[in-house]
Amino acid sequence: MPALIVRCLSLFALVMLGVGSVCAQTSAGEARVIVKLKASSALVDSRERVNAASASGATSQPMRRLGQRLGLTMQDARVLGTRTHVAVASGLSSAALAARLSAQSDVEYAVVDQWRKASAAVEPNDPLYAADSSRPRTQVAAGQWYLRAPDTTFVSAINAPTAWGLSTGSSAITVAVLDTGVRSDHPELSGNLLTGYTMISSGVIAGNGIGRGVGAEDLGDYLTAAEISDNPTVFRGCDEVATSSWHGTHVAGIIGAAFNNGVGIASVAGGVKILPVRVLGKCGGYDSDIIAGMKWAAGIDIGITPPVQAARVINLSLGGTGTCSQAYTDAITTLNQLGVVIVASAGNSNGEAVEVPANCTGVIAVGGLRHSGTKVGYSAVGSQVAISAPSGNCLSDGNYCAYGIVTTTNSGTTTPVADSAGGSTYSGATAATATYGTSFSAPQVAGAAALVLSVRPDMTPAAVLQVLQNTARSFPTTGGTAGIGQCTAPTSTEQLECYCTTSTCGAGMLDVGAAVTAASGLPVAVVTVTPSAPTAGQTVTLSGTGSLASVSGAAVTGYSWSLVDGGGIVSALTGDLTTASLAVRPSAAGTFTVRLTVTDSNLQTNSSDVRITVAAAAATTTSSGGGGGGALGGPFVLGLLAWAGLAAWLRRGA
Repeated sequence: MPALIVRCLSLFALVMLGVGSVCAQTSAGEARVIVKLKASSALVDSRERVNAASASGATSQPMRRLGQRLGLTMQDARVLGTRTHVAVASGLSSAALAARLSAQSDVEYAVVDQWRKASAAVEPNDPLYAADSSRPRTQVAAGQWYLRAPDTTFVSAINAPTAWGLSTGSSAITVAVLDTGVRSDHPELSGNLLTGYTMISSGVIAGNGIGRGVGAEDLGDYLTAAEISDNPTVFRGCDEVATSSWHGTHVAGIIGAAFNNGVGIASVAGGVKILPVRVLGKCGGYDSDIIAGMKWAAGIDIGITPPVQAARVINLSLGGTGTCSQAYTDAITTLNQLGVVIVASAGNSNGEAVEVPANCTGVIAVGGLRHSGTKVGYSAVGSQVAISAPSGNCLSDGNYCAYGIVTTTNSGTTTPVADSAGGSTYSGATAATATYGTSFSAPQVAGAAALVLSVRPDMTPAAVLQVLQNTARSFPTTGGTAGIGQCTAPTSTEQLECYCTTSTCGAGMLDVGAAVTAASGLPVAVVTVTPSAPTAGQTVTLSGTGSLASVSGAAVTGYSWSLVDGGGIVSALTGDLTTASLAVRPSAAGTFTVRLTVTDSNLQTNSSDVRITVAAAAATTTSSGGGGGGALGGPFVLGLLAWAGLAAWLRRGA
């Protein structure tokens, strides 16, 4: 028996569900490829039949004949199905053989017959990851509970260990953190940080007297009464802030802190690169600076030297009240077309409406959950929420935060303390050090998106969202605080802890392990809805043309539509339900849910459920003229910073 050669390939080549590594394992000098012939190929024999035997089962030996055509010694190893065979050859690699066969006009596809190994959950050795009841009260005894496999206590935990068995993140994937900046000297972050940029136009707001420039250090966002008095126009509506939040450093640590290094914390995607973009300074930041930062991070020319590695994911743990402006809409549309996934926190509005930019089409809006899986009191709700994730919650006994989000921070009260002086530290469980807010739900989803792209970089933003939503776990209906009810649509009245529904908190609870597993081995059924915000009586076009096959080189070959829930506004689907597109006309306002099932040329099948919200048709009115006006907003879109006791309009999660 010749010695085995094992060549490990990139994880995005996975074609099977639930595997942990991808290697082409063959005898020395032997290549092994799965080949499907076109129906028109002369190599297809009428006697060919489905037979799971070895070479003797293939009556016409089409692979041997194909090899003769190419001057190769190639043999039929196995029949997998109609026109589908395993070919083995000597003298070249599996990848080279697949490439040569793919170029033949009568070959539908040829892919390497990969070697698979069983995957296993990975538990990192970072000491703050694990629970430890002996920790002092200043620390979180539950550790990084939000990352672990869910159980009866930590119902909303995101199941990262299963994902880590497949990937801890590719260095080819960059996540941009648009925030207050990041402390680059924190040893848990320094190895994964790219050179960032400060986009803040005003040096007063930036706190550096300069404004825009290379680098994205978090200089602190404290604000003194004297600064407000000296700059009344710039800081109108702002309140004094006694302590800096180090908010961007928190966010970056959740996404990409050093993984499994025996120090501090783990992170969702410790192998990816982090691109810090400072868009929030003292009291917040302008929309124009945030939009400029989004474009720059994606590699769009805005007159500034682009980043060395453009972002595939952008995290926006920031926001403010209002509706999505055309400026945001234009930028988000452009970035989505470039393949950039945009994730934003839904807002800390105590159960009121989702904030800007999370409420923009093309953004994955993330709601916040308690450890028990119920909506945390401060989280916004609404149909624009795509998915929810843990955001931290505390207890009522003396400001102790038992279930805070443990992440990276700085020990400085106002200005940063250098790492050499002990400034690099981690958030804790006291009122002064706890981290909580939907700002910290969003980076868990951004990290999950980065892991999905790490194993499958060809995914579009729509496909990434579909995978995250398809694999989300259902919200619990019990286990919350006694007496709470079901979450309802947002109003001007706050609603605190409640049981989530798909119309208020998104598709379900983030399960990054299930998402990465699905992305690694299944097709992705992607449904595009046009128009994106339909009204009653309007024809809605559902298209599955953006769906992806299970692996590069395969193709989606079949579509099947079904009605999951008509919601009283769609009685049945009509027309050909096996085509890539479908037209539906809802009769009234409400919601309905359809399912698209796709099959690819590898005979892999997967489904996606899509919930479509339909608004009431606009009333026809007659006007006799007159003037009008619009409400004036403040100058800033404010970061959703998680520090209790600050001005309500600053929306810091409490």
